[in-house]
Amino acid sequence: MTWAAHRGLYERLARRFYRGVYNYLRWLCRDADLAADLTQQAFVQIWRHPPEMRGEKPLRAWVYRVARNEYLQHRRRANPEMAGFDECSESAPQDWARFDPHMRLEQSELRRAVRAALERLPEAYREVMVLHNLEGLSLDQVAAALSLPTGTVKSRRARAFALLRDMLATEVNSDEMQPSASDASG
Repeated sequence: MTWAAHRGLYERLARRFYRGVYNYLRWLCRDADLAADLTQQAFVQIWRHPPEMRGEKPLRAWVYRVARNEYLQHRRRANPEMAGFDECSESAPQDWARFDPHMRLEQSELRRAVRAALERLPEAYREVMVLHNLEGLSLDQVAAALSLPTGTVKSRRARAFALLRDMLATEVNSDEMQPSASDASG
């Protein structure tokens, strides 16, 4: 591969996947600075070992596998205490909700509840949910990125949804049981 082709491929991969890899690592390690460092390290590995030289076909899965390996290597080396996760990238609000403050508040509360529940998932389940549901990888791509059989990815995803459903149901029920200020005064 020529230098120009190598550079062009790297730039396309970085433009296409950098933000998604950062978001994925942010969900895994729960630390923005560490996620940024690991993302940079992953792209250094991608620079050093271009996928075309390795015969990689599914580039997206390969890029996420490189990022995951960087995370796992870091965890093995340092095993740091990771800070709590307090934010993640948010998608733009729906057009219809932009003008309704009640709808925006409800969506904000729902996003907070889902993030908090996702944060409490075991790492193996959280990882599958982030790659598939937030980053948009197919189940086969998630399986390739995590070096797991597709059936395992499917079962982890199903179990993650079940756990999330239970966590969110518990939170909704506990919120409904709390008296509001107007209930207490009336």
